[in-house]
Amino acid sequence: MKVWPAIDLFEGKVVRLTRGEFSARTEYAENPLAVARSFISAGCRRLHVVDLEGAKVGEPCHAELLPGLSALGLTIRYGGGLRSAEAIERVLLSGASFTMVGSLLFSSPEAQEELYERFGERIIPAVDVKGGRVSIRGWTEELEFSPKEILNGLLSAGFRQTLVTAVDRDGTGMGPDMGLYRELREALPEMAFTAAGGIASLEDLKALEKLGISDAVVGKALYEGTLTLERALEVERPC
Repeated sequence: MKVWPAIDLFEGKVVRLTRGEFSARTEYAENPLAVARSFISAGCRRLHVVDLEGAKVGEPCHAELLPGLSALGLTIRYGGGLRSAEAIERVLLSGASFTMVGSLLFSSPEAQEELYERFGERIIPAVDVKGGRVSIRGWTEELEFSPKEILNGLLSAGFRQTLVTAVDRDGTGMGPDMGLYRELREALPEMAFTAAGGIASLEDLKALEKLGISDAVVGKALYEGTLTLERALEVERPC
């Protein structure tokens, strides 16, 4: 399993939300580059960047940070507000290795195949599950299809890697939604999953790995000190 430490950005600061609610926002640091350097010092050169402002307004608001983050030698996944092919292109050219895209993939019947044809595996579909439904546009709209139906469509379009966030668990430290990931993993064995939301311990990561989850995002637990990145990275080491 690969561990992705998260930096969530709002007004230039590193923050975390609880259950995707902007009103439940906690600030942790004013310098994202310093936070990224601390992750490197802990032994990790991967970074999961969520542009919360971008998700809210519909266009990237923190892409200017990408050249500096990329210069640190990080493999970066960037998401939030990527609602046009041009925005995806700009973020990739600015230093992101991959983009996490949600709303745009569901904007038209042709969008998924067209985006996959243009960007391939550099797009990781972001499927945010809230209340058992898939939410888009900064968690303000619900899709009519179930997570399983959405993922089957993405698989048909060519995607083989997806980020599934259990929004109801995000920022809570309650542990991942094991039932959700077990159901999706069993239904779509060809899909590789990144799990996010609620991960708070090495045991959580090991449980996800046992399910066959390939990647996991850790955020609030790192900032609250309930899990160190050094400890989280133990899941990547062979026994």
